[in-house]
Amino acid sequence: MNQYVIFYDAERAELFESDIKALLPVESCEFVAYDGQRLDDYQPDSPVLFWLSDDALYQLLPLASKQGWTIGFIPHPEMNRIHRSFSIPKNPAEAVEDILSVEVPVSADLMYCNHHLVLNSVMLGNPDMMKPAALVDESVWCKLKNLLLLVFSLKKMCLLPYKMVTAKETVVNTAALGISVVYRPSASEFTKRVVGETEQDEATLNAVILAPRSMSEVLHFLLTKVLPKRVVSKGVLAGYLGHIKTESISLSGSGQLDFSIDGQYFNAEKVDVVVEPDALQILSSHLPEKISHKDLKESVRVARLPKGEAVKALANRPFPLIHHADQEEIKEVFLTLRENAQASESYKVLMVLATLLATVGLFANSAPVIIGAMILAPLMAPIISLSMGVLRQNVDLVTESAKTLGVGILLALFFGTLLTVITPLSSVNHEISARLSPTLLDLGVAIISGIAAAYANARSEVAKSLAGVAIAVALVPPLAVSSIGIGWWDWPVFWGAFLLFMTNLAGIVLAAAATFLVLGFSPFQLAKKGLLLSLAFVAMVSIPLVFAFSSLVQEQQVASALKDFQMEGIVLKDVKIRSGEPMLVSAKLVSDHSLRDAQIEAVKREIETRLGTEIQLEAITAVVK
Repeated sequence: MNQYVIFYDAERAELFESDIKALLPVESCEFVAYDGQRLDDYQPDSPVLFWLSDDALYQLLPLASKQGWTIGFIPHPEMNRIHRSFSIPKNPAEAVEDILSVEVPVSADLMYCNHHLVLNSVMLGNPDMMKPAALVDESVWCKLKNLLLLVFSLKKMCLLPYKMVTAKETVVNTAALGISVVYRPSASEFTKRVVGETEQDEATLNAVILAPRSMSEVLHFLLTKVLPKRVVSKGVLAGYLGHIKTESISLSGSGQLDFSIDGQYFNAEKVDVVVEPDALQILSSHLPEKISHKDLKESVRVARLPKGEAVKALANRPFPLIHHADQEEIKEVFLTLRENAQASESYKVLMVLATLLATVGLFANSAPVIIGAMILAPLMAPIISLSMGVLRQNVDLVTESAKTLGVGILLALFFGTLLTVITPLSSVNHEISARLSPTLLDLGVAIISGIAAAYANARSEVAKSLAGVAIAVALVPPLAVSSIGIGWWDWPVFWGAFLLFMTNLAGIVLAAAATFLVLGFSPFQLAKKGLLLSLAFVAMVSIPLVFAFSSLVQEQQVASALKDFQMEGIVLKDVKIRSGEPMLVSAKLVSDHSLRDAQIEAVKREIETRLGTEIQLEAITAVVK
């Protein structure tokens, strides 16, 4: 039977004697009471088992690594970080049984920071921000307490500049609020929520960089990564997070760096974190399988963190309410919008197909077909480009996008009219009539959609929502209805639908320009003239919308007043109101007998009494026996 050397906590000798010793093969063990004595010259011939606190093992593990001891761990009341780092069973009997059953020890790595052993994590940056991140696995009350402290200190927080150099000499210059470095992602609940759990161990460290550019991103981080009880990482990093996996990393800043190692605070000009591969030989069957050192691959995922001029712009400055674009983002978005402003062949083809599809859907009274045309239509791209051109007073972008927009409108009207002329249908159905009377509500939809479209173009991570924006604002169906009005030579149909299109256009341009302004794509002085022009255009379009909305409100009030109307066994149903002088009220009068003119006149007088105004009644009688 193997011989074992047992190091136990001298201060808890009574507990060891009563609860732990009986679990061990006493006749095969040598017992050493450890109270901090130096063991530099100690050379055991047998495996060493530790029943010690984390504090004691901070001293002994580097020695065990240096002298090549084979070791095992028996859970101790104050063995918290070791328990998590080396996957030790919580039950002492189970842990001892596991140790005694292992014949060949497994190798394990150790992580050091500036020559200090790290059992959990190294954290750099703002302590008020990183403390809630470190305590994500604590109770809800503990989280709320630290979050309240965080809220009060938000105004003092700022990003700090960092230079990071990996083992393969990859250099990352960025600005960050905090950085957490761990060996195994699951060693910290915060890094596990960001990176996810790994099934195998590697001789690498994992650095998670937190770099929110605004208070809204800080709030998003807290609500999605800190407060929830369970978070499953999907491998996709938010725009304010970065992840580096490497064998070693060197971090420096503009001066002295404040950092912590497993909760203890230090200060240095440079922070070097390194993983020492195969540093320990451990008797355990619970450690994850290790990947061969030859198969290690470095991973640097920092593409969306601040870089270049953005680092200077963000470092050591208070957080804005929302993220403002840096020069590189502005350049990238501007180039995309300039490309979107071109009247390409694909734009023209899609415009024609979307119009034909929308027109067919309108004649067929089919909402799903019309929705398909909304998604297919490419009109949103030049409109958003136009809003950016108006905002930044860029004549070339305004001219090009307006030209592309004009081409799209003309194509829609021409092909929609052509299809209308050859289609033997001439009745206004529900889908057509729904687009003939725009109100302020339609302007509201356009404004909200414009904000969403501008935000989706400025933030690549939400670009997938553009299809939803296109459906919400519905640019092509009003043009298709306008073309139907031309084909029928029906001015009210053309004008009502085209007014809806102009409403959408004005609302999107104004809202998108304002959104780009808030996101930092133009200084206010430059944008002021363009915004005033957009506002004037919206105000002009809003004049008929105000009257239409007023009529809508009046109709709703009349409908509400006539709800549940009954008089001498006569019930009023299917009430419809049309504005005019006098107001026209259309309704079905339901009774159990035929109605005479005098009874219909009595119903009209009763309606006028309820509404307090003169009306013209259009009545359809229905007899129910």
